[in-house]
Amino acid sequence: MPNGLNNWTYKDLTRFLKESGFVFDYAKAGSHEAWVNEETSAIVEVNVTSCSYPVRTLETMIRQSKMEKKEWRNWASR
Repeated sequence: MPNGLNNWTYKDLTRFLKESGFVFDYAKAGSHEAWVNEETSAIVEVNVTSCSYPVRTLETMIRQSKMEKKEWRNWASR
């Protein structure tokens, strides 16, 4: 389970994105996917991996999501 911005796995990330209104849009080159939120026109590029994401990579996805970092942390702490 994630702790703040640490230890986010692909499974945690996709669950959070789905609960936040994002849907899988298409597979990109290699092991990347695009997740789209049509309400905010946000596109998050996700790297499919079996490891947890580094904090800086997660922060990039947070910026792409157009959501506050606080929302991500709150979801992780529940």
